[in-house]
Amino acid sequence: MNRLLSFAIAFVALAAAPAGAQQITPPQPVETPPAVAPEGGNQGGTVVLLVTIGADGSVRDVSVAQSAGPALDAAAIAAVLRWKFKSALRDGQPVEARVRIPFRFEAAGPAAPGGGPVPLPGAPQPPATQQPQAPQGPAQPAPPAQPAPATPAQPVAPAPPGAATSPPPPGAPTQNQAVEEVHVRGYQNKVEHGASDFVIDIGQLAVVPRRNAENLLELAPGIFIANEGGECHAEQVFLRGFNAAQGEAIEFTVNGVPINEVNNPDSHGYADTHFIIPELIRELRVTEGPFDPRQGDFAKAGTADYELGVRERGLRLSGTTGSYGTRRFLGLWAPKGEREGTFAGAQVSESAGFGVNRASASASAMAQYEGELGQRGLFRVLATTYASHCKSAGVLRKDEVDAGSIDFFGTRDPSQGTDATRHTLSLGLESPLGDGVVAAQVFLTARALRIVENFTGFLLDNQEAGQTLHGQRGDAVEKTYNALTAGSRGSYRLRFRLFDREHALETGYYARYDHAKPMIQRLRFGTQDPYLNDFDLETDVLNVAAYVDADLRPLPFLTLRGGVRQEFYEYDILDNCFTRGNFKQGQPLDVNCPPYDRAGPRAPSRRVTATGQILAPKATALVALPLGISLTGSYGVGATSLDPVSVTQDENAPFVKLRALEAGVLARGNGLGFDWTARLVGYQTKADADLIPDPNLGRSTPTSATTRTGVVAAARATSSWLDEAASFTTVHPVFDDNGALVPYTPLVVGRSDTALFGPIPWFRPGDSPLRGSLGVGIGYIGKRALPFSQFSDPTLQIDASANVRWRWLKLGVSVTNLTDRRFPLSQFFYASDFNTRPYATLAPAAHFTAAPPRIVLFTIEVALDREGD
Repeated sequence: MNRLLSFAIAFVALAAAPAGAQQITPPQPVETPPAVAPEGGNQGGTVVLLVTIGADGSVRDVSVAQSAGPALDAAAIAAVLRWKFKSALRDGQPVEARVRIPFRFEAAGPAAPGGGPVPLPGAPQPPATQQPQAPQGPAQPAPPAQPAPATPAQPVAPAPPGAATSPPPPGAPTQNQAVEEVHVRGYQNKVEHGASDFVIDIGQLAVVPRRNAENLLELAPGIFIANEGGECHAEQVFLRGFNAAQGEAIEFTVNGVPINEVNNPDSHGYADTHFIIPELIRELRVTEGPFDPRQGDFAKAGTADYELGVRERGLRLSGTTGSYGTRRFLGLWAPKGEREGTFAGAQVSESAGFGVNRASASASAMAQYEGELGQRGLFRVLATTYASHCKSAGVLRKDEVDAGSIDFFGTRDPSQGTDATRHTLSLGLESPLGDGVVAAQVFLTARALRIVENFTGFLLDNQEAGQTLHGQRGDAVEKTYNALTAGSRGSYRLRFRLFDREHALETGYYARYDHAKPMIQRLRFGTQDPYLNDFDLETDVLNVAAYVDADLRPLPFLTLRGGVRQEFYEYDILDNCFTRGNFKQGQPLDVNCPPYDRAGPRAPSRRVTATGQILAPKATALVALPLGISLTGSYGVGATSLDPVSVTQDENAPFVKLRALEAGVLARGNGLGFDWTARLVGYQTKADADLIPDPNLGRSTPTSATTRTGVVAAARATSSWLDEAASFTTVHPVFDDNGALVPYTPLVVGRSDTALFGPIPWFRPGDSPLRGSLGVGIGYIGKRALPFSQFSDPTLQIDASANVRWRWLKLGVSVTNLTDRRFPLSQFFYASDFNTRPYATLAPAAHFTAAPPRIVLFTIEVALDREGD
């Protein structure tokens, strides 16, 4: 309790630091067609409109703040809907803004010759009967308006903040008449921490075929996705030489809500992203390495945050059908006039699967409302729900497939599969406070999971002393997990000027509590009947952290970013079956948690408690050079909590510590119609311990210290018709004690994603243009080290898709594994016995799960009430 109190006091003290305001540029009008007053009955007046301008510069919403009558109101609204703007900027990034624009209509006087309005004496004849007044920048409360000028003025562009202005020409509006309010809204843009901090706008690359939300991670360099557990099982992720398994080395969040699951029996840090509807992902931020003070638990290899939002407003309904009985239905509603963060979506999918025992069915719904808070603040409420049921073929022995005793897409145990549910509720807000910006969020998640897998067949159920005689009953493991997660995060980002330069300081906190009930049981082969308890825990884990993140510019070309993060962990672990493995002759065979051990009678349970904390410094330096080139260098210390199974009583360091450094060069530019970025990075990471899969246990287990050294090269180019992202990564991961390669990690990963898009000029049915898009994704996975000095074969996969849209109708086709190659997705090397030979053997052999064959899917989408139609 004293530690928690000290963290709270430290955070409050940090949050009290002084700072200055953010750099905000109001929206700039580009095209301002005049309003046309209605003929007859024009008594004049001023209409004041509140206009919401999106981050893309389009007019999103218009409302009347001051009316001059229905006719003049309608004329002003019709005009402003045709205006075009440069979007508002906050710290150089486009954001949504609301501006107040007055339109003053002059009263119609006696008819002049020719029917036009009569000019006032001494003034030239006006060109129109209205006077729009363009935004002039953030305005203070204005004094009363002056008398109207004799001649209506054309719209004028605002001067840059602080620029000198000359007296207005005769007839031009005065500053007092150009009263305008600017309310800039939008969540703070994350600050980059080094060359391996990727903010990925999905954009047109959404056309490249992706099986689910997690496959979008492949847009970040060096990430490889595999899966050994079927459609509902979390993906196996590899990054920077780490076998992150199902999430144990990568911190996953969606709109700030953590996805990783503490003490999941399949993998501590298990991250199942299948509940995320891919069409709702607006942006993906991947930070490779532990260089950002905001990064928390599980961020050994890095972090991945999904930002949700829908740019294309309206109602969309789509249906997909194709190979192997695959069907998917999607409904998405993004109401017009609301922010990009307001949406509702639901999907339902099913498939018979591409081989034996691979059927799947799932449903997911996500809804979020993003509203205004005060003059410039925002809040958002997110709710998600998800359920799935899937079968799994599991692993096969390569020698048996090569011998033809089982099909490449076959299975040895049809009882394998996954059932999962997840329900989340989150409330977040962000608003100016004093001279800074405060952000806060609370979240609650309920999770249930059941996984059945069999890696070794009939190998592990050996006769134990005291047991009744028995044969091998099967090695299938049933892993169940029920958990409730509650938490909060918050920050206060402040800006200040020092030595005539802008700087920033952010302080923040993170608190998360998990109550979980993980269990692993052995099942009789071909049944769902447990016969042995591997473990049965009830855990309470608390993680509290506070951080400071500075953004300093001591020199015009030098930026220093980083700070420290203080982590605190508390464990309370109840083992409900601590006496497992104790048997007495004559007792029933399946007494899993007997009320005795070798010392005599006792309760079958035992409790373990432990705490630990770590102070993790992180720093990045960026040097700006001419021609858009920057040099970067980063160093960071990170920590990952221990699997509660491995925690011992009073352990004072229940985490794995790692240290990482990197150096790189970044380049940004434009030319020939392209905007492009490129980077080259070298890195090294040292971890005090590691985790690798143990097929005998069906989960990952600790190993000795490791070192990973690698190089990343990446580039992206975008234009009005092309979006291309390409990357190449190589890594050398070794154990520190013997220099052997860390198993299962690809040594080389290459990826290219290409999207071509634009109108089809030679065909305009109904005088409406056709817009088409083509997408191609190419992934190369080099050889992977396996145990016992073995290596896997490299693989290459090509995916492609094509779409065409006409007004409200969109048709598409996608093909994954275009060449229909048969290759392993996950590969292992260990001993097994599936009762397929006359005698058992403990000799290790190659095992794999099959990658999907060619899958062709057709999609039809109807966009009702879509903006622009």
